[in-house]
Amino acid sequence: MKLKACVVGLGLLGSEYVTLLTKRPDVEVTGVADIRQARAHEVGDPIGAAVYSDYERMFHEQQPDLAVVATPDPLHAEPVLAAVAAGAPAVIQEKPMATSVEDAERMLLAAEGAGTTVFVNYANRGSALDRATYYVIQQGLLGPVVYGQARLDDHIVVPTRLWGDRTRDWVAGSSTAHFLLSHVVDFLRWVLAPAEVCEVYAISQRQVLGYTPDLYDAYLTFDSGARFRVKAEWIKHIDGLVEFALDFSGAEGYLRYIKIPGFGEIEGWRANLSAALSPADLLSHRDTLLARGIPVRALVHTPQPLPDTDTPPAACVALEALGVPSDGWRVVQSCVDAVLEETLTPASWAHYGPLPTGIDGLRQTEVVAAIVTSAAEDRVVTLGRS
Repeated sequence: MKLKACVVGLGLLGSEYVTLLTKRPDVEVTGVADIRQARAHEVGDPIGAAVYSDYERMFHEQQPDLAVVATPDPLHAEPVLAAVAAGAPAVIQEKPMATSVEDAERMLLAAEGAGTTVFVNYANRGSALDRATYYVIQQGLLGPVVYGQARLDDHIVVPTRLWGDRTRDWVAGSSTAHFLLSHVVDFLRWVLAPAEVCEVYAISQRQVLGYTPDLYDAYLTFDSGARFRVKAEWIKHIDGLVEFALDFSGAEGYLRYIKIPGFGEIEGWRANLSAALSPADLLSHRDTLLARGIPVRALVHTPQPLPDTDTPPAACVALEALGVPSDGWRVVQSCVDAVLEETLTPASWAHYGPLPTGIDGLRQTEVVAAIVTSAAEDRVVTLGRS
């Protein structure tokens, strides 16, 4: 089977979607759409795709098996709804699902009513060490996770120059909560599942950019009892474009994940596991991850001695990985596989739960909306079920 695909929004990510899909022998990109006609021709003409400025017309004329929506953050709803109305059986859209709960609910309701599967590209589920984090937590190798932190920051060039002349308008419709913390919220929901966020308290400030908040800094309480501090800012004068690091404190272990290092950091991942784990169990978990293509090594090491004590520290069992390349498109590739295989758990996504769909998008949007509301109103926001 060869899927017919159409792509809406041909900016930085939309163009990469076209390149990615064109390389697959089981997908044909038959249409591309962008409000900038010259850009649509630039992307579509070399691959022989029909070029449109009207995505509704494209969906109705092309009748794709797969619609891809890569428009700016606040402009996801209408193209997704148009794809659903045209009868597309599957949609892959960029995160966040929406910048308002109302839009996310409209999209999910329409998709469910039409039988359309909506996938949301939460790319930070895809890399080998993302999946290693999921494995360690889901296997209980840290004991119950009780606290953690996540920091995802961008260089100030992102909200000021990344999209050229369109940057200010693009950014004014989004924020670090929508653009960055959507990744973090989804990642935490995924690795801590079935726990859900039940309470949010956040702050923000507008001292530098003005047309969008400089940052959001939030505390999330999960119904499992775990608490996480999540922070994202857009005003950093850092060496790279992005810095991303996460910590997970379990009752019996600790996990540190430097996903995108900053100054003086080394990209890497270390999980100090429960002392109840035997060396044989440690090797078994290592071998499982190696079999899944996740290159970790097993360690049994002695931590530094504690001050003012004659008792030597107990040996620590750990899994570790350094310098493992990321794979930002694995989730999208698996979503395409899911459409072809007619399942939410295709062979390329075995062991990691269902791929992220519209319900995950709605839950993420609810949490981010609560962060924005909490910061604006200086109050704790309680989340229920919608």
